[in-house]
Amino acid sequence: MKFIKTLFASAAIVASFGVSANVNGTLGGGYGTFLTLSGSGLVGSGGTLDGIGTISGGTVYTADQPFADIPKGGVFGGDFLSAGPGPNNSEPATLTFTTPLSYISFLWGSPDTYNQLTVNTDSGSSMSQMFTTASLGLPGDGNQSFSQYVQFAGIAGARITSLVFTNVPSIDAFETANFSITPIPEPETYALMLAGLAAMGFMARRRKNG
Repeated sequence: MKFIKTLFASAAIVASFGVSANVNGTLGGGYGTFLTLSGSGLVGSGGTLDGIGTISGGTVYTADQPFADIPKGGVFGGDFLSAGPGPNNSEPATLTFTTPLSYISFLWGSPDTYNQLTVNTDSGSSMSQMFTTASLGLPGDGNQSFSQYVQFAGIAGARITSLVFTNVPSIDAFETANFSITPIPEPETYALMLAGLAAMGFMARRRKNG
């Protein structure tokens, strides 16, 4: 029941944010299996033969840096992507997907007002859309003890081709981790699941009473 309540709370959050261009960006996500992050990109459970995307720019770290902190809340594999100041002046960081995606989510660490995310898509009149802490309803104070999952879904058939992480102005890093391409199931899916469970319970009671 707690999970179902969370589901509908997430749906309410999605409905509360406006949809523009070809991408809907909202708070939430972090479902399913996280992808493995490395300096070369993202891979799924199949390893290098199951490549999801490649990274250009940015740096993948495994520990806090003077200019970048590992996102709080647990980081899958211990790796996080940093775009911003550092030895390599590593921004923007661009994550380009091998096959365009309909959905992606990730953990945004210590959100700052100067963090800027550009989501590029493969169709529509506006193929690039920028998101900031303000547009997503995130605090932008750079609190290093706070992280938030955010999620992005293509609409009207649009698919996401790449994500670009940068900072304007370039002060500290834009830190991300825990990438997932598993969307939250639709409420209709849970309705069918619940109906199926109810039917199974009914049949079990009939067999017991019989």
